Amino acid sequence: MADQREALRVRLEELVKHEILILREFRSEREKIYSRLRELERSYDILCRGKKSQSQSELIEQTASAVKTSHITSKPIQQKKRRQGRAESNASRKAALTILKLQDKPISSIDLKQKIEKETGSQISNMTIFMNHLMKKYPEVRKPHRGQYILEKT
Repeated sequence: MADQREALRVRLEELVKHEILILREFRSEREKIYSRLRELERSYDILCRGKKSQSQSELIEQTASAVKTSHITSKPIQQKKRRQGRAESNASRKAALTILKLQDKPISSIDLKQKIEKETGSQISNMTIFMNHLMKKYPEVRKPHRGQYILEKT
C-alpha cells in the first residue's frame, strides 16, 4: 500500500512538472503571436501612412490585452462558474417555495434541485448553501432530515 501511495505521489509530481512546461509553452507561443500582430500592425501603419483610424488601433490593442490577461491565470473557468452560481437567487427561491408548497412530505434536495432547475432554467451550484439562505429568509422552510426539506404549513 505504501508503494502505491508513493507511486501515485511521484506521478502527481510528474504531472505538475508537465503542466508547468505546457503552460510555459502556451505563454511563449502567445507572446510570439502578439509580437507578430504588433509587427503586422506597424507595417500596416506604414503602408497607410498613418491614415489608419485611432479606434481600430485601440480595438486591436484592447482585444490583445483582454486575451492576454484572460489566459495568464490558471483558474479562470472555476472563478467564472462560482460567480455565475449566485445569479439564480430570486427566481430560484420563488420556484423552491412553490415546489415546497405543493409537497405534503419532505422532498430530497436532489429532486428539489432538479425541479427548480427545470422550472427556472438556471443551475444551482451548491444546493446546501442555496437552501441555507432560503431557510434564513423563510423560517417556515425546515430541514427535517439530512438532505430533505419541507415547508411547514402554519
